[in-house]
Amino acid sequence: MSVTQDFLANIQMEQKARFDAQRTVLSFTEYLDEVVVAPERHIRNASQYFLDMVNHFGFEERDYPTGPERRFSIFDCAADAGEGRVVGQERVQNGIFRLIKNFVRAGKTDRLILLHGPNGSAKTSLIQAVGRGAELYSQTEEGVLYRFNWVFPFGKIQKGTLGFGGDGSKESGSFAHLHADDVEARLPCEHKDHPLLLLEAADRRGFFERLQKSGKLPEHVTVPQYLIAGDLSAKNRKIFDALKVAYNGNMQEIWQHVQVERFYLSRRYRRGIASVEPQMSVDARIQQVTADRSVASLPKALQHVDLFSTGGSLSDANRGLLEFNDLLKRPVDAWKYLLVASEQGQASLDPVNLFFDMLMIASSNDIHLNAFKEYPDWQSFKGRFELVTVPYLLRASDEKQIYLQQIPKALSNIHIAPHTIEVAARFAVLSRLEPPDPERYPREIRRVISSLTPMEKLRIYDEGVVPERLSQKDRREVQKFVPELYHEFDNAVAYEGSDGASPREIRAVLLNAAQDPRFDHLSPIAVLDQLRALIKEKSSYAFLNRAVVRGYRDAVAFVEQTEKAYLRELEDEMRQAMGLVAADSHSRLFERYIRHVSAWTKKEKLVDPVTGQEGDPQEQIMQKVEKVLLASNEKPEDFRRSLISQIGAFRLEHPDRDVDYDHLFGSYLHRLKEDYFAQKSSQVTKIHGIFLRMLEDDVADVDAKDLALVKEMRTRLHELGYTDESAKHSLAFMLNKQTAG
Repeated sequence: MSVTQDFLANIQMEQKARFDAQRTVLSFTEYLDEVVVAPERHIRNASQYFLDMVNHFGFEERDYPTGPERRFSIFDCAADAGEGRVVGQERVQNGIFRLIKNFVRAGKTDRLILLHGPNGSAKTSLIQAVGRGAELYSQTEEGVLYRFNWVFPFGKIQKGTLGFGGDGSKESGSFAHLHADDVEARLPCEHKDHPLLLLEAADRRGFFERLQKSGKLPEHVTVPQYLIAGDLSAKNRKIFDALKVAYNGNMQEIWQHVQVERFYLSRRYRRGIASVEPQMSVDARIQQVTADRSVASLPKALQHVDLFSTGGSLSDANRGLLEFNDLLKRPVDAWKYLLVASEQGQASLDPVNLFFDMLMIASSNDIHLNAFKEYPDWQSFKGRFELVTVPYLLRASDEKQIYLQQIPKALSNIHIAPHTIEVAARFAVLSRLEPPDPERYPREIRRVISSLTPMEKLRIYDEGVVPERLSQKDRREVQKFVPELYHEFDNAVAYEGSDGASPREIRAVLLNAAQDPRFDHLSPIAVLDQLRALIKEKSSYAFLNRAVVRGYRDAVAFVEQTEKAYLRELEDEMRQAMGLVAADSHSRLFERYIRHVSAWTKKEKLVDPVTGQEGDPQEQIMQKVEKVLLASNEKPEDFRRSLISQIGAFRLEHPDRDVDYDHLFGSYLHRLKEDYFAQKSSQVTKIHGIFLRMLEDDVADVDAKDLALVKEMRTRLHELGYTDESAKHSLAFMLNKQTAG
């Protein structure tokens, strides 16, 4: 056997084994056996299927500064290496999950889920992630789905050894497993009717009751109305009734023609998942079967029956998911049929009525939704729609992830300098934040809430960092109301995240910045310049024309604030790279100071960690730190007691956590760091100059010790993600800004 033959033979064996293991083709009796073994897997409608799918892939609880959120794994698209992953939007995920759960409890899917939000807020990505999860789930044993076909063998086979009760059948009384050469006609069900609908409604109910009495179907399981009272599609009903007459009501002879077939959901092939684009017609069609195939090829019992096959999105998506892209862009008359379709699961197609079982999810931008609310029929549609708001992201760390997924792929051969993506993400989120309404909060905190700047609000949402300028009492109060702050605009027409720079616009900013001829890399400097160009285009971007309120909606100021934040981060990195002091030295100094202050407050002795001897807290150590931290009119004794009170309050609120000095006293640590480098300013300036000269190969007269130091700095900057070029431009930018004041 040749290598090719051996290869193909192995494929044949593996595929046949997989085909058999997946129970791809069954007789009707074999299918019912499967139902008896695992009834919950088969007795479910589309909503239950999608609920089970979401639970199958699981979720994780995430603790955000704004409150805990449940994130569902299907939106991470792990099976596709993160391709199509939905960043953030946990509130939307939970909204979709809650609605599907409501459908399951009701036993029917009688609403259309409408995701609405600004352009580019991931509405389509959310729907596609749900569809992709369903595709993967349908390939598992737990997510098995079946439909059926009608099989009619050649007359000699039906009358001979393979007839009802014949001895030569693979399974007595079934044509399901016939070889293709023995089949004269095979009529598929394009509509993918559930095989259980082949049982009459009364028989179906009796079957479910038996399963419940036997304990195989738990009592808490809600059997969907679709399977309790539903019926076959028009084509299958006509075939069934014609065979019933032909066989004088012998059900076994009817069922012998049933071939139950496993199918897999697929967006690509519109199998159980379909997408509808804005158009003018009803999303279904019919075609007469007997009009385009030889009547003689059909069994005699069916040759006189007008059979119509169904097609179009409603039929393609049956038993799965139907997505309406930009639903409200269509003229209302083109989708009025959804009034009945979404609530009753049916649509009228002359000469048949089409019944279906599917999850319907649509998307729309807010502009079209708000316009539609003025339409006379809005109240009728409102009762059939479940609205889910999809805002822009409000956490800069989430926004950053969007561009980290997209930009490196688009710029595969271009270096992206550190902080570039953060600069873009920070501006985007700042442009979306709304000024909080102080009147919604307790009187004692209104002044503080009113004083929060956009950048402070951004850090609260993203990091849980309350402004250090506030007193400890005010900080505690603000911390307490962070969830309320985050949800303040949930029910507002102009909700937070409904306006601002879209990810699409920011992506364009990043791609344009990558073409800046000054740099061989994507630089945050170029991004800042592109943002300055963007905010001048007021005629193109509506968010640039909003009235400024207490510093919010001020795009010009946001660019400057974003630049300042970048410069602070850049300065810290350059200092860290110089290696003049260990990264945690100021934290260790402050912790040592706190130990002495604590002992001083309690009038206790301190144990020297080196000698092990006890001694009094040292005023010299405390005064050295207080010289930097104390205000001119502040007493050391009051300052020390205030620090201990803050630590005590932290331990009361977080008994299971160690005191995080960086978080609790970040402003003090920053002052200590600034003081240290102020004392070293001449040395810092010297190192910066030598570093830039080294990158230009101009170090002939540089002292060997200094040269070794800047070489180490270069290595550290490379470890931080810089190239020589991006480090040079970033440092020069920082020095120019410092010189300019």
